[in-house]
Order: sequence, then structure tokens, then C-alpha cells
Amino acid sequence: MIVLVTLEKFKSATGITNKDEQVLALIPIVESHIKGYCNIEEIPADYDINAIRMIEYQLNKKTGIQSESLSRHSITYANDYPSDITKGLRRRLRW
Repeated sequence: MIVLVTLEKFKSATGITNKDEQVLALIPIVESHIKGYCNIEEIPADYDINAIRMIEYQLNKKTGIQSESLSRHSITYANDYPSDITKGLRRRLRW
């Protein structure tokens, strides 16, 4: 199995150095998501920035919350990554 993003690569790209266990747990999850999203078996090396941004998003977001307002307390939940993170991932059709 080829690992697209390593802990060291993530740390140098983001400067986040205090969440090693969480990053190591998220790496295979994000890589699996990219494979499913793009319908591919091997992840191209140029997708590493997308994987790093997905891991960073997972570390910094409130679980599942897309938007929240205080007046009358309204919460909108997100189902997927924002489009600016998945931009550049090409979906491939397989028959």
C-alpha cells in the first residue's frame, strides 16, 4: 500500500505539530475517501495537497456542522467536504 501523505509531510505543510495521533488516524480515512470519490485504485501523487487539506479540515471543523446561527438557534449539517477542498479531484467512470 502506497501512503500518499505522511505525518512529516502533513506537519511541514500545515505547521500543526500537536495532533499526531489524530493525523495518523485520519490519513487512511482520507485516502479511502479520495479513492471512492474518484473511483480509482491508486491515488496520483498530485492529490497530496487535497489529502492534506482534507485532514486539516477534519481537525479544525466542528463535527458535521456547516453553519450555525444564534438567533433562534439554527444549525446546518454538512454531508461532505466543501467544494474548495475537493476541487481538482477528478472523478473517473468505470463500467
